[in-house]
Amino acid sequence: MGIHGLSYFIKSFPSLVEKIEWKLDASTMADHFIIDGNAFVYHIAFENRTNWTHGGQYATIAEVVRETVETFKKAGISVTFLFDGSLPEDKTDTRIKRHKSYIERSVSTFWNLKQINSSNKNVEQRHNGIQYYGDLYLIPPLTLEVVIQTLRELKVEVEICEGEADGKVVALAIEKNAYVISQDSDMHIYPQVGKGYISFELLNLPTNTGGEEQQQVITAGVFHPERLASLLNLSPNLLPLFGTLLGNDYLDSDLVRYPIGQWCSERGVPMMNKQNGWPKVVAEFIKRNCTDDKNAIKNVVGQLKPIISKSSMKLREEKAAGLEHQIIESISRYDPCSPLLPEPGKNTIDQVTDTMDILKQLQHHSMGLSRQVMDVIQNKTFWTSVFIEDIEREFSWDVSRSLRQGLYGSIMALLSRETKEVTPIIVQEYVREKHHLEVLSVTGGVITDTDATASEKFYRFHISHGNKHLASFDPILHPLILCLRYMIHHCSQSIADGRLCNHEVIAIIIATIRSLAPTLGFTQEEVPISAAGTPALKKRTIHLSAQFQSIIYSSYLLSQVLDMADYLHSPNVIANMYHGLYFHHYMEAARCGASIGKMLSGVSPKFSGLFCSVYKSVMLDLNNDVQDIYDYDIVTTALEEWTISDSKPKRLNATGKSSSNRPEKKKKSSKKPSENRSTNAFNVLSFGCNFDDE
Repeated sequence: MGIHGLSYFIKSFPSLVEKIEWKLDASTMADHFIIDGNAFVYHIAFENRTNWTHGGQYATIAEVVRETVETFKKAGISVTFLFDGSLPEDKTDTRIKRHKSYIERSVSTFWNLKQINSSNKNVEQRHNGIQYYGDLYLIPPLTLEVVIQTLRELKVEVEICEGEADGKVVALAIEKNAYVISQDSDMHIYPQVGKGYISFELLNLPTNTGGEEQQQVITAGVFHPERLASLLNLSPNLLPLFGTLLGNDYLDSDLVRYPIGQWCSERGVPMMNKQNGWPKVVAEFIKRNCTDDKNAIKNVVGQLKPIISKSSMKLREEKAAGLEHQIIESISRYDPCSPLLPEPGKNTIDQVTDTMDILKQLQHHSMGLSRQVMDVIQNKTFWTSVFIEDIEREFSWDVSRSLRQGLYGSIMALLSRETKEVTPIIVQEYVREKHHLEVLSVTGGVITDTDATASEKFYRFHISHGNKHLASFDPILHPLILCLRYMIHHCSQSIADGRLCNHEVIAIIIATIRSLAPTLGFTQEEVPISAAGTPALKKRTIHLSAQFQSIIYSSYLLSQVLDMADYLHSPNVIANMYHGLYFHHYMEAARCGASIGKMLSGVSPKFSGLFCSVYKSVMLDLNNDVQDIYDYDIVTTALEEWTISDSKPKRLNATGKSSSNRPEKKKKSSKKPSENRSTNAFNVLSFGCNFDDE
């Protein structure tokens, strides 16, 4: 969340920033950018958020990443990306606040679907729709993994840190004499930041729209901490204390603003209550109380504690008692070797050795680890991403829990191997429950067959006993087949009448293989780009989209721990596993009774045959788990000779017979509470799929 009010203050003093540029004609790599990966992901996603409400245009994001890296290369700039790993426990409150705000955005967007659909109808004005307001935007669920995978495909240096990346970004910039690139006001109060700090909002890359002179350079505004220290008349060593007392993730600004103001008022220090004036008040307070580094923290705490104790704050004695510890913790995040600290250089974060051993062991797996996996290993927590879904239904990540139980159980097996003790692993999952953030305790699941290989366990968690039905397919298609089989089974087994409909299965297959077509080697002549337009957002499709992506994500994480090297790690696969416009377009077309032939119109016979083969593999032994709404005249036992019909399929009535009348909408079935909710890897999950789409 950064330093309270500091960004506004910095912008008020343009002299703090140096303007610099790089021409796109470099013959050697002369400069180095150390990039905060998480900030980069959000920046790229937000700047390219067109149609984000449909669940993510990941291929577009991947292409922007490729273009960005290529532009840096042309300018002679080498890049290193550092991403957050498991966040420390003292960031939990901050994460909770953020997730609650994400849920509020999800709820607001959900209740404004009608207005969003209306704005999307006007091509020229749709970017003025409320969905493009910054305070509604939610980053699509797979974005982080898509960006990381794309960077790795580009052979760019990427590291997932064991904790927060901020400190390592700065340390590496100092070591390499490089620039820090991020979007975090915390960066302003590090005493040193290499050659300088560049925020993404002050980093301008040329567009691809022309060859004008001014477009052939990268321009940036570079911040230097010594300029801020000079402006405030402070030593650079005091900047971490300055940022801490303004308020950050480790010290609430409400705790210190009143006592600092009270202290200054009693001593006649001019009070500047404007937003760009308060930092100077804090700087003056520090200057008067910190004449030497060694006693700086002690003096500050000595002045503020009595005022806090005498205030009307809730829990004032407790807050006063913890003030010194919070200040020390905060400063150590910015500068572990700060002369202000009582024991400079001492790491204040204790790590458990067995979990660190597991991290090192898994980091040598073929694809490395995601931060979600590192969170499970180090903190026993899993933070589900929050996106648009039907907030009146169960949370979208519920359906994929069995895969995560497989993830937790696999980690438990590794931990048990290190500690020689077999104990169940219980992970705290942070999820959306209606309009709120809830914490659920989930026990890891295991495959009881001790002789099963990692790949056999992986297939079983995906409702596949072996991989015979996958053998004839390019590995690029394996994630689609496995994830969709999992989705069909768990939708069917959760509650009565909770099955996916047959037209929905067909729509998901067509949308996904069309998205994957270029990666599979199909040309545009064989598979023309679908004119999907901007489909209307329907509640049911939104929810299925969120569920499908949660399954893909959970499956991807499980593949890391079980080291499934070819799974979702081939070039351009994860970026094309979901295409928001295609998903919603084909869902709507299928719901309205479009024939398979119409949805595959214009494609080559080879591609049509691929659809038939994928459909057969997906539906193997799962026909009873799908609710037939339309009669597509599919004979799965003779699928190789199946002729795709262009005729509109007949709609079936409740008994499976054709009917010209639309069946009554089903009433939502009530969900019975479970005494032991999802504690086993194969428990039936709480999930409902009602055909009511309005």
